[in-house]
Amino acid sequence: MFGGFFERMYYGNPHKPDLKYENLREKPIKLFFTVLQVRFWNLIKLNLLYSIFWLPAFIWTYIQLQVTAQTGEPISVFYFLVLIPCLLFAGPATAGVTYVLRNWARDDHAWVFSDFKDAWKMNWKESLIVMFINGLALMIFYVNLTFYRAMAAQNILFLMLYYFMLMIGLIYAMMNIYIFPMLVTYKLKVRQIFKNALLFTLAKLPHTFIIFVLMVALFIASAWYIFPVFFVGLTFPMFIGVSLANWVFYKYMDRPANNAAESDADREKQDEQ
Repeated sequence: MFGGFFERMYYGNPHKPDLKYENLREKPIKLFFTVLQVRFWNLIKLNLLYSIFWLPAFIWTYIQLQVTAQTGEPISVFYFLVLIPCLLFAGPATAGVTYVLRNWARDDHAWVFSDFKDAWKMNWKESLIVMFINGLALMIFYVNLTFYRAMAAQNILFLMLYYFMLMIGLIYAMMNIYIFPMLVTYKLKVRQIFKNALLFTLAKLPHTFIIFVLMVALFIASAWYIFPVFFVGLTFPMFIGVSLANWVFYKYMDRPANNAAESDADREKQDEQ
């Protein structure tokens, strides 16, 4: 029935050979669109699941925006003190979703629910720490930017500090493209994850910036009418970011390690001979 259409959408096209992991470097764009076509409906299902864990943050932010619009008062620190627990609620779910997306982006198999749950269990501690740091950083950046902007009219030094803090905040935001994919892929301490994320962001700054702008634009476009964000606004931007992270990891972490292992094996064979 339907010429096997639904089977191809779920399992992929059996007449097309799978792209190997090595193709991440040579054909990352082709891999992205191939996987996007095959996993389109699963991305929507995963987005619906993931949206549940972001509901507290969405609702609290919506309430705060309504209050700000009616009273004209700026967002207070109290907003962030409530937002941080909402982010913690979404932390382990982010690890679960990132793991599933990482596998799909590499053209590997992953179940929407079971693999999501397994990755949640394996990474919940680290994901809570990362989300707490993100929430704290968001509050610090906002407070500093608000203060420097208010003081810029009195002293040009504060204007320079404002733009400097804005640049640091942008770099930190782009680092999140690599943080969770690294968390679910490698056994690293949180400190090492943040350090490597910073190095990858700076090393691939043009690529990271373009992908970051694309992700933000897609999220804003889907959230403009609120409802579409629950279908495409979370996992689709994340899928773009995870695809970039996979390519960068292959280039800087996986391939050098594989080459070193092959070199060690070659030396052992030469010693035996």
